[in-house]
Amino acid sequence: MPFFDKKYLLSFGLVTGAGYLTNAGALFADDCPLWQCRLYCTRWDGKEKGDAINDAEFTGNVLMLLREAMNFVKSNTKRGWEKLPNGRKNKPEYAERAVLEAMVNHFIHRDYTVMGSEVHLDIYDDRLTVISPGGMYNGMLIQNLDIADVSSERRNPILANVMAQLNYMEKRGSGLTRICNETKALEGYKDELKPKFKSTPAQFQTIIFASSDTTKVGDMSETKLTDRQQKIIHIIKGSPTITGRRMSEMLLVSRRTIERDLSALQKLGVLMREGKDNDGVWIIKN
Repeated sequence: MPFFDKKYLLSFGLVTGAGYLTNAGALFADDCPLWQCRLYCTRWDGKEKGDAINDAEFTGNVLMLLREAMNFVKSNTKRGWEKLPNGRKNKPEYAERAVLEAMVNHFIHRDYTVMGSEVHLDIYDDRLTVISPGGMYNGMLIQNLDIADVSSERRNPILANVMAQLNYMEKRGSGLTRICNETKALEGYKDELKPKFKSTPAQFQTIIFASSDTTKVGDMSETKLTDRQQKIIHIIKGSPTITGRRMSEMLLVSRRTIERDLSALQKLGVLMREGKDNDGVWIIKN
């Protein structure tokens, strides 16, 4: 669809008759002028908010934020695998399509009139959550409804229409059901892992639980590491007895930051420590 053509931009409600961007059009602009079109991503160390293993903030148009959200999830979740006679079978922690549906849902249906607001993506050891400003458009609470019967009432119809044209969503409002179905299709799925949806008048939350099967098979060798974590691995390869203090000096970051990265690498099964403190030796696994 040639959205760059003015007549299409006008017909979709992305520009005015005078050629100026509408608010919906601004959400797709390369230099999105809406400050509240933001995304905060955090990978937490554990099952609750505490120390952050990795975090990132993004400001830009909806398509860019969607891409960055998916990249962050891929870089901060496990992708185990099972060895088969003729190859291997991937066993991801989350169904990619379920996560994509969740992110699209939150970007499309959030309340952009709340200044200073953003979408939050939080990844824990056992789940990921997405929270956006604005509850259900009809004022009802999603946790009190059967999601199969939820009507498609859109706070941002132009945004929703364009995303449907780009094949990011369907017009019949089946996104929540698809999140559940895609998650259910993962191996290791149990009834208690069914995604949950919660809303208040001020916000909407999606919770997708990690597949229990990924903790039993495969390895973490395919997990994407941050640039700093890759530098830490490189440093340790050359000096297995190096201290955290020395690494913090070499990488020009705090000792606390290095400790978080080392903890994350150990948790992912990339590193292990033999010995105690400064007398210990770092061993790179896999």
